[in-house]
Amino acid sequence: MFKYVFIASLLVSAVLAAPVSDEELELERQQNENAKYSFGTKVDDEINDGAFERTETRDGTKVTGKYSYSDGYVRRTVEYEADENGYRVVKEDMEVIGDGPQFNPDGQADIAGSLIGQYSIKLDNSDTKQHYKDIRQ
Repeated sequence: MFKYVFIASLLVSAVLAAPVSDEELELERQQNENAKYSFGTKVDDEINDGAFERTETRDGTKVTGKYSYSDGYVRRTVEYEADENGYRVVKEDMEVIGDGPQFNPDGQADIAGSLIGQYSIKLDNSDTKQHYKDIRQ
C-alpha cells in the first residue's frame, strides 16, 4: 500500500513541478500589468468602542493601501505599498487612546463598504434571539 501512495505522490509532484510555458508567463504578465481595482470598508462601532477602516487600490503591478483600527487602547494606522520590489510599510502611526473599550448599550455601529453600501445597527434588548437590529433608513 505504501508503495502505491509513494508512487502517486511522485506523479502529483511531477505534474505540479511541470515548467510553465512562455505563453502562460506572458499571459500572467499582461494580466498583472492591466489589473485595476479599488475598494474600501469601514466599521465605526460605538457599542463596543472599536473601529476599523481599510482602503486599497491596484493599478497594474502597484498596490497602495491603508488600514486603521482602534480598540479602546490604541489607534493604529498603517499605509503600505506593494509592487515588483515587494510589500513595504510607508507610514505607521500609533496613538494611545484609553484604558480599554467602553461598552455603550445606547450606541450604534455604522458599517460601510464598496460592495455593501452603508447601514447601521443598534442593540435590541427586546428580542432574546436577535441582539442587534438593522436601523437602515
